Amino acid sequence: MDTHASMHTYYRSGSAAEGTYEKPVIVPKQDDNDPKHHVWADARFATDIMAEHGLFFALLIPEELAAKEKRAALDFYETFSDLNKKIDGMSSFDDVEMTSFVSDVIDPMRRFIEYKHEQHEAQLSGSLRSLVWPLFFEHTFHEAERWVRRLEKIAGGSSGFERGEVVPFWTNIMDEHARFVAHLLDPDEFELIDTAMKTSRVFGELNKGGLGGVASAIVKEPGTVVKSLAKNPEVDAVMSAAETVLDFKTKAARNIETARIKSIIDQRLADHVRREALKFVDELKRAE
Repeated sequence: MDTHASMHTYYRSGSAAEGTYEKPVIVPKQDDNDPKHHVWADARFATDIMAEHGLFFALLIPEELAAKEKRAALDFYETFSDLNKKIDGMSSFDDVEMTSFVSDVIDPMRRFIEYKHEQHEAQLSGSLRSLVWPLFFEHTFHEAERWVRRLEKIAGGSSGFERGEVVPFWTNIMDEHARFVAHLLDPDEFELIDTAMKTSRVFGELNKGGLGGVASAIVKEPGTVVKSLAKNPEVDAVMSAAETVLDFKTKAARNIETARIKSIIDQRLADHVRREALKFVDELKRAE
């Protein structure tokens, strides 16, 4: 059985990747609650994200200043790339033995979390002099910790998403993504920098939760991402923001790849943050 055939595959548009840098996101179909399907899809997604974290760290850590830390980042990149290829190449969900499958993913992830914490503290103290912001180390260990929790939950037999977990996690991630983008754009990109910072402010307010956060987002940035409040203001505002930031990131990825946006954003990083926005939208649709 082809694992991909029983799943839903997201592309930027159409039914095939647009070019070298786009990676598809594969998820269970909307009404599919099978834990084996969810654990496979989330492990596939998470190992790819972790591999790219290792790659991005390695690109931003100068060899002459921190050779050991750079080598460790590359080791994590290779570890998670290999895991991702193994998961992606599985021919059947029947091969998934839940406990050992999850252990194979979260054991190296826990080691990577420890590395991220250590480098976060080192960058803050000045004992590490890399080009990785302390917030980027923090951002990535929060993501890894979330994927450990998620995979452990599925291994326990529960594949569902809870809105009370999905919204705070992803709105914080989207807020930080927007700030990362603003600080990686060419300083001449005034309009895009302004859009990124406005988007950050919206997700920062939505992260506070409830109608108060929605109201504050609308007051501070009425036209940036919140489109419709017709039925349920809180739900509609978060979904509207998620879908709009996905659209923004998709367009930005294309424009970065074709050099229509001036920046120091790696093409792989542009698609990386796009895929995370897509996962946010997908999880929000499933959340109770």
